[in-house]
Amino acid sequence: MSAVERPVSHHHRGDRFVFNLLWNWTGVAAGLVTGLLLSPYLIRKLGPEAYGVWVLSFGLVEYGSFLDLGFRSAMVKYVAHYWALEDRLGVNRIINTGLAYAGLVSSGIFISSVLISGHLHNWFKISPAYLRDFRILIILISLSWCCGFVLSLFGACLEAIQRFDLYNQATVPSTVLRAAGTAILLYLGYGLVAIGVLVVVTQCLGYVLYYFLFRGAAPSFRFSPGLAGLKTLRMMGRFGIHTFVVNVSNLFLNQSPGVLIAHFLPAAFAGYYQLPVKLIQYTSDAVARIGIITNANAAELQARGDSRVLSELAVYTNRYSLALFMPLAIFFWCFGDRIFQAWAPSMAAYSAPLLPILLAGYMIAFVAQFSSGMLLQGLGRHQWFARGLLAEAAAVVVLLVLALPRYGIMSAAWIVAISMALNRGVFAPWLVSREMKFSFANFMHSIYTRPLIAALPAAALAYLLRVTILPGYGWAQLFAAGALIASAYFGLAFFLCLPPSHRSRLTALVVQFHPQ
Repeated sequence: MSAVERPVSHHHRGDRFVFNLLWNWTGVAAGLVTGLLLSPYLIRKLGPEAYGVWVLSFGLVEYGSFLDLGFRSAMVKYVAHYWALEDRLGVNRIINTGLAYAGLVSSGIFISSVLISGHLHNWFKISPAYLRDFRILIILISLSWCCGFVLSLFGACLEAIQRFDLYNQATVPSTVLRAAGTAILLYLGYGLVAIGVLVVVTQCLGYVLYYFLFRGAAPSFRFSPGLAGLKTLRMMGRFGIHTFVVNVSNLFLNQSPGVLIAHFLPAAFAGYYQLPVKLIQYTSDAVARIGIITNANAAELQARGDSRVLSELAVYTNRYSLALFMPLAIFFWCFGDRIFQAWAPSMAAYSAPLLPILLAGYMIAFVAQFSSGMLLQGLGRHQWFARGLLAEAAAVVVLLVLALPRYGIMSAAWIVAISMALNRGVFAPWLVSREMKFSFANFMHSIYTRPLIAALPAAALAYLLRVTILPGYGWAQLFAAGALIASAYFGLAFFLCLPPSHRSRLTALVVQFHPQ
């Protein structure tokens, strides 16, 4: 085994987790900055309906994930497992089997997308002026998705061997290039089709970088179709079928509101709904990256039989995820309407009222419990988690069909928020507590209590700022208010949310990266 491939020792696992998290946050920062800056520019240059068509196109293509069957997650699970055991032949069998399957499926998806692209518009309320662009976008985004279905498996392999530094060295440049290119095309007067071509090119660039970076990190990898086998495929399928249910459920939960809104209401309303969702997702992506690292760590720890660290991982990843996002949640709740007035004024009247409703659901379910789902997935104990998500997705779709024609997009926000809070905010942590043999009440207490106590003074400060010196009129006041809220919260959370050993280690890491 080469030195570059040698696993990190147990003593450095905590430092490696932080190192990977910091690298992941560079990708978060790139997506956050480009997304927040680009979305209002897209809306202003394209208009609400064209932006709705853009959002709808991406949402429809994502339904190709049906045929993933959980193989990407199986790739992460088994590559991490065999990598921890230093079984390089096992790693090669997993990768080559995944590539063979992805290549066959992506070919079928692209051909199907081309054939049905001319008929999809019949189901939506799209103006005739955008029908041609809609069809071309479906084809272009399908091409990008299919290329990614194959080559992004090497990104999954980088996650599995916990080389998130390399993963983000591919992700960040392609994200920045895509955003900068989109802004330039919009400035020059180009429309949806030109931007779609740019998306395909830049995303494929990132996928190719995954491949070369993985080859550098794992010189023992060799591409050999002969290593792909039905036995390995069945093993991945047995694990992946439950993750497939998770992925399909998440797909419906993420995309169905926008698709159904565009069916029952004008296409512009899909954009009105998606804008606050995107704002939350852009900013909560930092939390999702903790969960992604948790997935690979759980698979490695299970392979090594380290149950003590697994128990700590279950508690602290969720608590720290909630603590990290809490200042933003306070800021959004108190200044959400002012943010939309500054960020996307043409959509503020429809989008701003949805933010606090959606934010409550995301805080309870996604932010504080995302790592729970990823932990179960990393352990291969996610069968009931998958069933819970499937039940949530089915309930959301049925309720949206019933409510949207009568109550509009506000009903969509309430349905999504309540359903995710009940399932992912209560049922998922109950599954983790059962798996880890915790008391459910103590597990929930260990996650929520300390971050919420630390939030009380920061929330009071936010209210006082809004009604006095920083009401949030303009970006300068918003940034100042946000900085003060974050400083107040993190100053208290450092002592309330972190145990002494973690405070000492974090202080040591800060000193290490910023020596005197």
